[in-house]
Amino acid sequence: MRSRIYTIISGHFKSWYRSKSNIFWTIAFPLLLIVLFGAIFGNGSTKFDLYVQNQDLVANAPTSLSQGYVNNLTSTGAFSIHVVAAEQTDPITYIKNDAQLHNRGQRLLVIPLGFQTTLNTTHQAKIQLYMDQSDQASASLAGIVNAATVSYAARLSPTADNVSVQQVGIVTRNIRYIDFFIPGVIGMTLLTTGVFGAVNTNGRYRELKIIKKLATTPLSKIEWILGMVGYQMILATISLVVILFFGYAIFGVTATIDLYTVGLVVAAALLFPGIGMVLANFVKEAESADAAANAITFPMMFLAGTFWPRETLPDIMKIIANFMPLTYVNDGLRDALIYAEPAQALTNTIIALGLAAFFIVLGSVLMNWKEE
Repeated sequence: MRSRIYTIISGHFKSWYRSKSNIFWTIAFPLLLIVLFGAIFGNGSTKFDLYVQNQDLVANAPTSLSQGYVNNLTSTGAFSIHVVAAEQTDPITYIKNDAQLHNRGQRLLVIPLGFQTTLNTTHQAKIQLYMDQSDQASASLAGIVNAATVSYAARLSPTADNVSVQQVGIVTRNIRYIDFFIPGVIGMTLLTTGVFGAVNTNGRYRELKIIKKLATTPLSKIEWILGMVGYQMILATISLVVILFFGYAIFGVTATIDLYTVGLVVAAALLFPGIGMVLANFVKEAESADAAANAITFPMMFLAGTFWPRETLPDIMKIIANFMPLTYVNDGLRDALIYAEPAQALTNTIIALGLAAFFIVLGSVLMNWKEE
């Protein structure tokens, strides 16, 4: 009896060991999650972008109290401070334009002229915090600013609340988390459908020797890849319609479907199957296909701004995210569907199309189906 049980255990273990997919889900996937979430949340190094304009100057130098307040904000370690010149007459437009080049964080803290004088004479001073309410991280940032302000005020006068923060909205439309999340879900769906579809189809056709037989037909490699991409484009369109309809019906998400949205869906439908076709050239066994696809898609899901703003990532993770194709698809979809930023949507569409052309050409060059 003992030997038979041993035989069963041994047989199942060998089956598990021979399956690259099983090894991935049992060992590699948990480790991947630990690395990703540990890098994002483990060291508590998240920093928020905060634009600061100190108008309280004497002889072109900040007053001691205003500079002390800025130093107090810096000492929290919670902010990446971007200094806005005091002579900048329209700082709100400035930070909007600058933030679009980096991330969507648009928050400006203004220390007014006469801050030190007012504080010394009336013992009361106000600081204005302009926030883009469409940005999901602004509420957390405002809480930290308020806490830092209370701390600074207590240092000046333990018995009086003499410095306060006045919050001012710089956008009129209040975008909820679900509005932020829906474009990320669309991007994630396009990613997984495209990569897994291409890798799994090629793996299955390779095992059945179908790809090798295609070499005897007039079909070219680029035609085969474009045919795969065309199929994925149909699936992408279906996914887009279903997700947007569900978001509208259940959560009241309103999205603007325009030419940029169509362009981004086409770009993503070209891009992600193209990545899958490249990856398929390095995966010779069908069992390894899922593991290889997961190793590519999961880091992109978590780092490319699918579930939360990339601004909340540590600096090194932000840099890595900038090299991930899903980053530009997610940003472009939000620009087109939610934020109504056509210029930014066009930029991200062009980048995604350029990456798609690169991966499709690379996939056709790498594929040698006579040897498959």
